[in-house]
Amino acid sequence: MNHKNLSIKKRIVYTVEGLADRIFTPRYNPLYYLGMICFFLLTLIAISGIYLFFFYRTSDPYEAIQSLTVNQWYAGGILRSVHRYASDGLILFLIIHLLREFLLGRYRQWRWLSWVSGNALLIASIAMGIIGYFLVWDERAQLIAIRTAHLLDDIPLFIEPPPRTFLSIATMSKMLFFVLLIGHAMISLIGMGTLTVIHISRNARPAIKPPRAVAAAILIILLLLSFISPATNALPVDMAKIPVDTPFDWFYLFIYPLSSILSRGAFWLMTVGGIVILFMAPWLGSRSRQPIAQIKSENCVGCEQCRNDCPYEAIKMIPRKDGRPYLFQAEVMKNRCAGCGICVGACGSNGPDLPNLTMEQIKEEVTKLLYLSKKPNGRPNIVGLVCEKSVREGEFIDTKNRSLNGMPDVSIVTFPCIGMVNHSVIEYALESGADGVFISGCQTGECHYREGSKWTQMRLRTERAPVPVLKGDIDYSRVRSYYLSPLQTNSLIKEIGIFQGELNNRPNNRRYNIVESVLPKERTYGKAVKVFTAAVLLIPAVLILFLSVKPIYPFYNKDMSLIKFTFKHASRHEEEQRELTAEESEKKLKHMRRSNSPFAKVRRVGKRERLPVYVEMELDDKKILSKTYYPTGIRNDGPAFAYEEMLVPPGVHYIKVGMRDSKDENHFDYTHEDKIELKPGKITIINFVEETEKGAVEREGRFVVK
Repeated sequence: MNHKNLSIKKRIVYTVEGLADRIFTPRYNPLYYLGMICFFLLTLIAISGIYLFFFYRTSDPYEAIQSLTVNQWYAGGILRSVHRYASDGLILFLIIHLLREFLLGRYRQWRWLSWVSGNALLIASIAMGIIGYFLVWDERAQLIAIRTAHLLDDIPLFIEPPPRTFLSIATMSKMLFFVLLIGHAMISLIGMGTLTVIHISRNARPAIKPPRAVAAAILIILLLLSFISPATNALPVDMAKIPVDTPFDWFYLFIYPLSSILSRGAFWLMTVGGIVILFMAPWLGSRSRQPIAQIKSENCVGCEQCRNDCPYEAIKMIPRKDGRPYLFQAEVMKNRCAGCGICVGACGSNGPDLPNLTMEQIKEEVTKLLYLSKKPNGRPNIVGLVCEKSVREGEFIDTKNRSLNGMPDVSIVTFPCIGMVNHSVIEYALESGADGVFISGCQTGECHYREGSKWTQMRLRTERAPVPVLKGDIDYSRVRSYYLSPLQTNSLIKEIGIFQGELNNRPNNRRYNIVESVLPKERTYGKAVKVFTAAVLLIPAVLILFLSVKPIYPFYNKDMSLIKFTFKHASRHEEEQRELTAEESEKKLKHMRRSNSPFAKVRRVGKRERLPVYVEMELDDKKILSKTYYPTGIRNDGPAFAYEEMLVPPGVHYIKVGMRDSKDENHFDYTHEDKIELKPGKITIINFVEETEKGAVEREGRFVVK
C-alpha cells in the first residue's frame, strides 16, 4: 500500500460521504453523482436558454424579458427561473465536484485532462452567467457593466478606458447586445459542449445521467424555487443613478466585491495566480505513478475483454505480427494507463500484467502466507484479497506477517484495485488450502478507478468475463465480498470475525459437491435512514435561493453622490505643425505625385508626439483630483483618455476644473467654474467636449456638466 494512514483531506470526504450514505443510501447518494448532476443541470440550462432565446429582443432587452416573465409566467417565466436556479446550482455542484476530486487526489497523471477541462468549464460557466445577467439590462446589469469595465480598465490592452462606454445610453454601441447574445448562446452551447466532451473523452463508458430519483428530485426542487421565488428583473437602468440595493447573485458576481476589497495588484495577483495554480495543480508536487500494465503477447488471444473493461480507454487492439492464429492483440497506451490492474482481472489467459505485481507473484504470496498462517489451534485460515484504497493499513494489517490485526489466521494480499481480482485468484487460494476467501473493495459507486468494484461484483456473479473455471468441487459459499469506505475498516474487521466464526462451525468435511456455486450477497453495515431525497436536497436549494437574491455588496454609499470625470482629447503637439510646401512635397512625396490621395495635401512637418494632459479639480476649494494623462499610440501621437470616479457628499457645491495640454505650467488652457447641486444616489458627469473646426491643427473644447 502507498499510504499507511488516510490524509485529513480524504477523511473529510469519506466522513461526509458516510453521513450522506446513511441519509440517501449509497445508491442515491448525490455525492457519487456530482459530475452527472452537473451534466443534468447543463441540459436544463440549454433547453430553457433556447426557449428564452426566441423571445429576446436586442433592441429592447429589458422590456422583452419583463414581458416574458410577467405576461408568460406559466411558461417563459418558469423557464427563466429554472434557467436561473439551474445555473446557480451548476456553479455550486461544479465547485463541490472539483473540491471533492482535489481532496481525494484525483487530478494528477492520467486524470490531468479531466481536471484542466473541469476548471475551464467552471470559469466558462461563470463568464457565461455574468453575460446572461448583463443581457437583462436592468439595474443589476448596469452594475455588472460598470464593475466589469473597471476590471477591463486594469488590462493594458484597451486604448480607451472601457468605463467610458457606459457613461450614458447614447455612448453604448447598438450592436453590444447583439454581440453578447450571440456570444452567450454560441459559447454556451458550442464552447461548453466541447469542454464537456473533452472532460469525459478519456473515460470509457462515461456516466452522464444521474439516477432517475436524483434527477427527479432536482427538477422538482428547481420548479419549487421557480414558484416560490420566481426570477424577476431588477429596476430599469438609470445611467444617472448609482446602482445600490440591487439583488446580487454571489455564485457569479463574487469577483466584484473581491476586486473592491483588495487593491488592484492584490486582486489580479490572487486571480491570475490562483487560476494558474489551479490549472497547474496536476504537475505541482506530483507523486510517482503506479507502474503501467504490460501485455504478454504470447498469452494474448485478442479477446478484447481487457480493452472493454479498461476504465480509461488505455488499451487498443492492433494487428498481430507474430504469426499466431489470432487477428489482433492488445497494446497499452502508456499516457492513459492508470496502473490499476483491472485489465489483469479481465483476462482469462494472463495476457496483461503489472510489472510490480504479476500473477505469479500474487500466487507465490498467497502460498507463502497460507504456509505461515497455519496454526495448530484449529481456527480457519482465511485469505483476504484487499484493495489498498478501501482500508486503512495501520488499523487493518499487521505489517510484520501480512495478517489482519489481531487475527494471525487471516492473511492479507493487497491490490492497486479490487478490479484486478478474478475467479482464478480466488480458486487458487481455495485450492492452496484456504478455508475461506474474502474480497474487500471500494464502496460501490466510489471506486478509485471508477469501475473496479463494479466489474469484480459482476465477475463473481458470472455476469461478466472471465467466467470461473470451477476446478474440482470448489465451494464458492466460502467466499465473502465487502465494498465499503476506508472509515469503515473497524466494521470490516468485525465482519471478518463473523465470517471466521461461520467457517469454524462448518462440518469437518470442507468440500461439498455443489453443482451451482452461489456467491453470497455483499454485506451492508447498519440501516440507511430512509429520507426522501428532495427533503435533504432542500438544504443546497435554500443556499442557492439565499445567495442568488441577497442584496448587493455596498460598492457605493447611497447617501453620497458620484462625480464621473472623463475626456477624450488630442492635446497639442510637442512642435508646431505646418503643411508641407510645394517644394517639400516635390522632394519628399515623389511616390504621391500622380496620386489623388488626400494625404498628399495634408502632410505636415514637425514632431508628431503630443504633450501630456494635466487636470486639477477642486470641490469647495478642496482638491479632489490632480493627475496627468498621457497620449496613446506607439509614437505617443494619439489622444489622451481619462475616466475617474469620485464619491462626494450631496448638496450645493462650488466646482472648479482646470486642464492643461501645453508646455506652459503657469496657467490652464481650459477651465470651468460652476455652482452645482449634487443629489444623493445620483451621478454627475463632467465631460470635456472637443470643438474643433475642420482642418484645424490643434484641438479646442469646453467642459460640459450633466
